Amino acid sequence: MLRQKYDPTSKRGFSLVELLIALLLGTVLLAMVIGLYVTGVSTGAKSLKYSRLRTDLQSIVAMMETDFRRAGYGGSDYLVGASSNKTIDINASNDCIVYYYNHNDTATVESSNQMAFSFKDNTVKFKSGVGKVANVVCAVTTGWTDVSDNNFIKITALSLTESVTSSASATMRSVKIDLSGELVSDSNYAHSIATRVQVRNLEFN
Repeated sequence: MLRQKYDPTSKRGFSLVELLIALLLGTVLLAMVIGLYVTGVSTGAKSLKYSRLRTDLQSIVAMMETDFRRAGYGGSDYLVGASSNKTIDINASNDCIVYYYNHNDTATVESSNQMAFSFKDNTVKFKSGVGKVANVVCAVTTGWTDVSDNNFIKITALSLTESVTSSASATMRSVKIDLSGELVSDSNYAHSIATRVQVRNLEFN
């Protein structure tokens, strides 16, 4: 019977060096995959936060738009300003607005019909049961309810600019809303919205 001669130079399996190289390449590949996964998760989380930032700011603006359009509805009792002859009244610093409207078809003006939005402490705030003069109402710091979530969003600016169009018989007002905010956790994520709202109710001269 023939016996196979032992050849010490023949290769059987992988050498230690080859195993170490394969292990190194596998480790590098695994690190790359993990890095891509972590980057993807991190990017996704940031995208979700930015999406919520935009959504929250859009919701605040939409709330303002809806209310401002209705300002003055209900007759002369729902006009504001020092002379009670305006559908809206904005304070001197253009960051607070007062308006009334009869949203519940009440026979007389109620506190829920008297409303205001303001920008205080990096937050958009709302208040009902307010007076008719914005400079007076907005100087009061108590009784306001947060509209924006100050644990998540820092409102950096709110500007309310009034425009007036008048004729011999009536006056029409509009409000330009400029709202800016950023994430509390990362100020690099910021968003701004600008829009103009037409008040639908006229002031008859």
